[in-house]
Amino acid sequence: MKDLLKQISENIAQKQMICAGDKILVSFSGGPDSTALLYILYKSHRKRWGTNTPVKNPNLLACYVNHNIRPKAAKKEIKFCYDFCIKYKIPFIVAEADIPKIAKEQKLSIEEAGRNFRKSILQKIAREKKCNKIALGHHLDDTIETILFRLFRGTGPGGLDPIKPVSGKIIRPLYNIEKDDIVAFLKKSKIEYKIDKSNLKSDFSRNYIRNKIVPVIEKHFGPKYKNSISRFSQILADEDNFLSQIAEKKLKKLCTITPGGKIVVDLKKISIYDTCIRRRMIKLLLEKKYGHPGAGSFEQIEQINELIEGRQKAVSLGKDLIVIADRDKLILSAAKITLERQDLAIPDIVELPKIRAAIKTGQVGIKSSSKKKLKGGWKINIDADQIDLPLEIRGIKPGDKFSPLGLGGTKNIGDYLTDKKQSRHIRDEIPVIKDKNGIIWLVGYEISDRVKITNKTKKVLEIELIRRKNDA
Repeated sequence: MKDLLKQISENIAQKQMICAGDKILVSFSGGPDSTALLYILYKSHRKRWGTNTPVKNPNLLACYVNHNIRPKAAKKEIKFCYDFCIKYKIPFIVAEADIPKIAKEQKLSIEEAGRNFRKSILQKIAREKKCNKIALGHHLDDTIETILFRLFRGTGPGGLDPIKPVSGKIIRPLYNIEKDDIVAFLKKSKIEYKIDKSNLKSDFSRNYIRNKIVPVIEKHFGPKYKNSISRFSQILADEDNFLSQIAEKKLKKLCTITPGGKIVVDLKKISIYDTCIRRRMIKLLLEKKYGHPGAGSFEQIEQINELIEGRQKAVSLGKDLIVIADRDKLILSAAKITLERQDLAIPDIVELPKIRAAIKTGQVGIKSSSKKKLKGGWKINIDADQIDLPLEIRGIKPGDKFSPLGLGGTKNIGDYLTDKKQSRHIRDEIPVIKDKNGIIWLVGYEISDRVKITNKTKKVLEIELIRRKNDA
């Protein structure tokens, strides 16, 4: 067995996990993994931070996360961790939460609720204590268990990605070390640690894999199977990353995001891609819509794929997400947007946060005005004397009509937008501006003929829709 201190130091150097001046928050439970991690970080990098004599180390901070699942055991573990940190002059804190209660409230498993809390609380403490690194004790066996767990639950290639040595401010110096080597190092170094007896039970899925399945695999294939699975996982992850980059690059050319947050995809263009790339594009769309990596199950991806292939017209994916195939567009839409009525003064700026925009009004000189729409329809100049105040902004209502410029008559707005090939599923994002006599501007499209600028115009009102890019 290679000297563990040397191997960890090589991991840190090769992956550039720690730099001079870093302050590291260590997740410390008192178990063999986190105990070895904290001791090795202290031992191997003490010269950088202090002297060869045990002195209070301001660049290490240890944190015990108490889930309140095992009150008696946790009390003993906290005492052990406290004594360990006192011995090595390492600052120590405890963070806790009622995980069973949180799991019940959020309808999560105990494992998932605990994992979510650990992640969030460590990030919070790191910010508060100005730690720029968070060190976790994940090792090679954890990677194998994670891969098997995800494989049994059902996952794509992205789910078989091995645990990363470095992920943002998270570092895992033990990522390629086997559990047996960690325990052997602690025993040889005569360093005490605590055993979480709940890990010996097979009630939870991860524990079942660790206690029941892994020993059978190791008995038949030998200990080298871990490196084989890890290597396979890394190869798969590299290929998955490459294909995902291709899918993301292609997808950028096919989709746009509406001001109200709907995602619109060119249906014809996405349909020409092979299924494997298309699935990745759909996965990226769902991640973008839900707002986090990993979103979108295989079943959801297949449902959207059926839309693209013309076998469905619309599917509901829950969480207020509907996906619709409308003519040549694929639309991912959440709940319908309602643009409430608001008064519009002159001059004025009225915010429309639901479509990340604002309406601005003001008078301009007759010489600087234009008889045509400006900026592609987002700014208009109209005859101020033809307006019967007050003005208001609101969304389109059923039966709304107006007299488009140059048409010579009245037209239903729904029919007008259909002629413009505007999907009815996006019309909830289109504002209208009206006075006492009716609609004067279908925003982004056309003004009413009665407010157009003529040779008799004396006062010009300018109205502009301003996109709030910073809010996107």
